[in-house]
Amino acid sequence: MSNNKILSALFGSHKAAAAPALKAVPPSPSRAELIHPGGGFDVAGYDLNGSYRVLSRKTGQLVTLSGKLDEATLLTKLGAAYCLDHYGTMDPKTRKRVFASDVLAEEIRLGCDEFGPAQAETVRGPGLYEDDGKLVVHYGLAVYDETGTPVDTTPTKQRVYVAGESLGFDDSTPSASAADVHLVESTFESFGFEQQHGAAVSLGWLASAAMGAVLPHSPSLIVTAERGSGKTTWVDLQTALLGRQAVRRDGVPTVAQVLHAVKDSSLAMICDEFEPLKVSKGEMLKLAEVFNSGFTKTPGKGKFSRVIGGKVQYFNAPAGVVLCGIHLPELEPALESRSVRLSMVPKQRAGMTKSPLLDPASGVQPGELGARLRRLLVARWQVMRDARAAVHRMLQDIGHPDRRADTWSPLLAGYIALKHDSVPALRDLAALIAQWGLNVVPQDEHESHGEACLAAMLDRKVVVRVEADGKTAKLYTRVREALQTLVSGDADRNTLAALDKHLAMLGVRALFDRQRETWTLAVASSEHHVGARQLFQGTAWARGTWKAALLTLPGAARGQQRFAGDSVKAVLVPAPAAISNPPSVSDDDAPAPRQPAGANATARGEWVV
Repeated sequence: MSNNKILSALFGSHKAAAAPALKAVPPSPSRAELIHPGGGFDVAGYDLNGSYRVLSRKTGQLVTLSGKLDEATLLTKLGAAYCLDHYGTMDPKTRKRVFASDVLAEEIRLGCDEFGPAQAETVRGPGLYEDDGKLVVHYGLAVYDETGTPVDTTPTKQRVYVAGESLGFDDSTPSASAADVHLVESTFESFGFEQQHGAAVSLGWLASAAMGAVLPHSPSLIVTAERGSGKTTWVDLQTALLGRQAVRRDGVPTVAQVLHAVKDSSLAMICDEFEPLKVSKGEMLKLAEVFNSGFTKTPGKGKFSRVIGGKVQYFNAPAGVVLCGIHLPELEPALESRSVRLSMVPKQRAGMTKSPLLDPASGVQPGELGARLRRLLVARWQVMRDARAAVHRMLQDIGHPDRRADTWSPLLAGYIALKHDSVPALRDLAALIAQWGLNVVPQDEHESHGEACLAAMLDRKVVVRVEADGKTAKLYTRVREALQTLVSGDADRNTLAALDKHLAMLGVRALFDRQRETWTLAVASSEHHVGARQLFQGTAWARGTWKAALLTLPGAARGQQRFAGDSVKAVLVPAPAAISNPPSVSDDDAPAPRQPAGANATARGEWVV
């Protein structure tokens, strides 16, 4: 036997050694990854038409499979390699491996039916979320929590993650250094702000906008400027630092443009050359309502809905809003009450060194620095969250109303999170609040605001229909006059009952404290109270802002009262002297409601006219 034959018998032939190796098994993808090599799927329920919905691991997108789940559709949507590897079978006739599409189709049908109806509001694109007190970051193609632990992206009834454009940073991005933060702050300080804390507020808004999707409140920033003040340069810097977490528009955007921008992710809206007087009042009111939707976030409800084309669609709330323009006028009151105003003026820059962030020749890339800043904020989320709660309580203790504390606390917290790796001591927080001019409450300004709100409510006209002796009569009066009549008792029993019932429908009651012998007005404070909304409709305190305004009045307090049989939250304010000490009915100048005749009367209320 030759040596070659002996070697072949012992170790195999050369041809056998050259045979194709077995197919390598790819490593299992991380549960945080939305796109898997080769494809795949996870069931995600069914829509109102009964069509099945799955999360394609080929594209990371939700796919609706309507009608027959044929072979071509499954191969295309879910990935040919996945389908053949996991649902392939040997054809006994051809002895070739074929795709058993009927097996996969049956699995999808059974799985989606068991999952239940699909909910559009549970879909999560790239962005920040909070689950069970933990920060969850959807970077675009993968999802991790604040500690870098992978988050399972298998669809559930509570959340369905879908792939999208990257946030511009991920869990491997290095965090910004103290020098980076100082560079950004010093750059903001180079602008000419009338307010001493203008640069700090700019830095705080940057942080609050980056993390706005998970903050309980996201305030707006209104920057009114003079020509030549560098407003657009400031806008360019904010836009670059926020990167893909912001959308910039020049001019006044339409509601449709804003809704389109936040459909898939909660982004900050940056508007330059904002000229509200060039659009109608009605359009500005609608736009302000969308901007305000991001100010307060209800736990567990990260989206708001709009009916468009007869269909309910869901949108993310803006993570923050900044409106910049030349000599901006007062905007819609509800928007102003949720905003901080800064004023920019031209600054003499002769002899000043230009910031590297504003000098393209310096080589410093604002976008890259912004990515590191946002990565730092993710790492310091606990600091930002705890700092916001601490300064919110401190602002309330100082005497600021809830709305003002809600507006300023995220800005303070954002500034703190960028500057500190832990929550500063209370004395340091108090010093920062003082530096921002928030250590005192401008009582005259607040009280006039509250008094104006109360006066607007008392001046509202109302109509009460009273049925007496089989006839219906209308009683025309104002809320002030109705309260005066109730307090004085200068009317017959049926009229008094009618007035009391109608005011209760509107969320207003007059309460007498027998110990102090004083009158108090109780006003329903919930923005969802139908009567109170009607009462303040068309005023500067619509959409629930009357609560914050009335609480600024001296002696005002929160409480719980019954209105028309329902126990609701209320604001309790001392009754004005004109109500607690109404003029005598003998006074010829005293206003009095027109009273219907009839001894036996039943009252029915009408809404405000």
